[in-house]
Formats: sequence, structure tokens, C-alpha cells
Amino acid sequence: MTIRFDDSLPALAEVIAQELGETALMQGVALRDGSGRLAFFADQPLAADRIERVADRLRQRLGAYARDDRVLAGCDDFGARRILADPNRMRVEVGEYRLSLLDRRMVGADWLTKPSERCAPPPRFVFASLKGGVGRSTAIAVTASDLASRGYRVLVVDLDLEAPGLGAMLLDEGTLPDFGSLDALVENGLSGLDDAFLADLIGPSALAQGRGRVDVMPAFGRRALAHPADVLAKIARAYTEDIVADGQPLSFRSQVVDLIDRFSDPDRYDVLLIDARAGLHESTAAAFLGLGAEVLLFGLDEPQTFQGFRALFAHLAHFIDPQESTPDWLARVTLVQGKATRADEEQDAFRERCRQMANETGLIRSDVAPSALRLPAEPFGDVPWDEDISDDTLFAGTDEIFGTTVYVRDDSNFRGFDPFARRDLLFEKNYSETFNSLLDLIRDSMASAREPEPGTAARTQS
Repeated sequence: MTIRFDDSLPALAEVIAQELGETALMQGVALRDGSGRLAFFADQPLAADRIERVADRLRQRLGAYARDDRVLAGCDDFGARRILADPNRMRVEVGEYRLSLLDRRMVGADWLTKPSERCAPPPRFVFASLKGGVGRSTAIAVTASDLASRGYRVLVVDLDLEAPGLGAMLLDEGTLPDFGSLDALVENGLSGLDDAFLADLIGPSALAQGRGRVDVMPAFGRRALAHPADVLAKIARAYTEDIVADGQPLSFRSQVVDLIDRFSDPDRYDVLLIDARAGLHESTAAAFLGLGAEVLLFGLDEPQTFQGFRALFAHLAHFIDPQESTPDWLARVTLVQGKATRADEEQDAFRERCRQMANETGLIRSDVAPSALRLPAEPFGDVPWDEDISDDTLFAGTDEIFGTTVYVRDDSNFRGFDPFARRDLLFEKNYSETFNSLLDLIRDSMASAREPEPGTAARTQS
């Protein structure tokens, strides 16, 4: 039988558990290299004859997925302790076994770095999805306009380098800046990002209509549009690691964090709205995990959405320690059902399917009791019923485990939305019913993050 990628780690776990014991499997580290080949480093000394015997069995079982140099090492062997102590190893479940995996990747390594702590003010909202066509860009435009109408100073950042849309949607030819986020991620490792260059990344949008302020950092600036033949060359270099002064590589995620941090001045902006690239690409990880933001994960009630969610949830579950309390970053993930119908039962079905999937992948635990209700040990019939306990209260504990689910209604008025051609749609009475579930969450989150001093949020800059 030919071993494939999905078979390789379970096969290694089984051999090690049988030959060295399940305790040795749990305490050691499996190393998977950039091509997918595996080796195991035991957290105990191993005699040479034992290494040879078990290594032979691993090679026979793993086939092409066994490392060429060595497939098994004890803790005293060359380089083993560095592997065993590597902080990037993840705890994973492989069938009936649990082990630590150190996954060396040529691309996608930013998905292996644990989620960042909550950012300092101003708050950040990342609009993410696993496929396009879910209404993400329209939601950003409406949110920016809504917050500006309340006097907030908003910065919108387009990090979707390969399918940008916010620049064309929110800026016109006269306000488009010379550069965009694509240029920033190319230039940061070469000529650097000085104040003059940073100023040329931002263009003011008429979306604010003279109330608050909406600034936009597009993905493509004026120069990229004037030299379209260079765009693909820039994209290829934007994703590469930079080498800093001490010779250490600076990942794409670190570069994105540095760029966003440069504009995170609460004296300049009250909130940052960030559009992440659709899908599970490296650049998605930078925005999803690296910015300490509130993450709004959009999806439609369709099979493609749930296939992507399952893969994402299963990966995020690697960052969950069942022995510790629910991490803050998980509570900051909000599921947004795009193009939702007006039927409450369909919205409930979407939410329940997402929650069930999160439970099946280990992202949340079904054994966590709701915090709002404690039932005594007596038979159910002996429990005094409290009419004041609602379903929302009963399930409050599980809601806190995995953020919230909100929706954006399906509305034909916002299909192919052009905010400058249909300015009337940015009057609150015209978008309220469609977007209020999402906007209420964002407004509440901002209010809890920082209560503006009188007049602070209403300040504008020329």
C-alpha cells in the first residue's frame, strides 16, 4: 500500500507507540520537513541497536515519507535537544494518539505562529473570508461610512494583494495615493518606509461626506496602475521574507504587523478596518492571527463555506490547550453569515452547523457547561423551574467559547455596490435593516474598547 501525505503522520504515531510506548510518543517531537518527510525525536536516550531496528520499521511503513538522513533519534543525538525545545511545535491529535509536531514549511509558516494578544487602541477589525463573493468589501464600505457618520476617524486597509477592490470602491482618480500596501511590502526590505512614503500610502475618501473621516490604504496605488506589467513582479516579492540587520528573516506576518502598527495611533485614528485576502493563503494568516484584531469571518450557507471552515477550525484547534481556559483570541472571532435570508430558522441552522463543526474539530469543547446555569444533582423533575431563564441565558456559556454569530441580509440593492453611484444607500435608513446585526456588534465592541472623550471622536484632520 502506497503511503500518502494524510496517512504518514498516523503511520509514524502508530509505529512509535508500539515500539517506544505512548508516553514516549507524547513526550517526543515529530518533525515534518518542507517536502513532507517525517522523523521522530524521542525525549529519552535510545541505544544504537534500538534506533536501527525501529528506524527500519519506520522506513518500511512510511515509504517516501521517511526522512532520508535519519528517521529516528534519541535526546542525546546531535541536534535533538534543539528540536525537542523548539517553541513552534504544536500538540496534535492523530487518531487515538496525541503528539507534538514541528512542521517546517516552505510557505504557510505564518499559520503556525500562535494568535497575537489583543492589540492596544485603536481597535482593529479584520474582514476575512475563505472565498470571494460573500459581501466582504461592501460590508467594509458600509461600516466605514456608518462609523464616520458617528464622528469616528476610520482607516481602511486593503491587504488583498491579488484581488484588490477597496481602492476602486472608496477612492477616485483624484484621491488615489501614489502607493499602496503592495508597494509598502516590497519597499520595506529595500529602501525602507520613511514618513514621506507612509504619507503617500493614504488617500482620503469622500465616503465620510464631511462628518468623521475615512482614509484608505489601497492595495494598488497610482504608480502600480500606471505600470501594470510590474504588478505580478511586485506580488511575488511582497510575500518573501525580508532579511533584517542581524541576518534574521522577517516573515510576511511580521511585515504586515509592522505596517499596521505604524498607523495605529489613537490620536490619528479611532478604528482600523482591514480587508484580508480570501482563502487560506499566507497573507490571510498575517491578518487573521497576527494583528490582535476582532476577526469577522464571512461565509455563505453553502457547502463550499463549510468545507473551508472545517479546515480552518481544525488548524486553529492546534492552538487550544484543553487544560487551560478559553483563549481571548477565540472569543474575538465572529462568524458573519453573508447574504442571509430573513428566516430566523435558517440563520439558526447556519449558526448551529458552525458550532457543531467547531466542536467536531476540537476548536470548542462540548463538555464545557454553560456558565449561566448550574443544575443540582437531583432528578430533573425535582428542579424548581425558573420562568425568567431564557434560551439565550441557558446557552450563554457556550456563546462565550466561540464568539458570536451575526448576519448580513441578502439585499439586491447592494449587489455590485458602487458607493459613489448610489450614495443614497449610505443613509442609515437604507442600510440599517441589511447590516444592523453586524454594525451593532462593531459599535458595541468599539464602545467597550475605548469610550471617546467628549469631542475626541469628532475631530477631523485636513
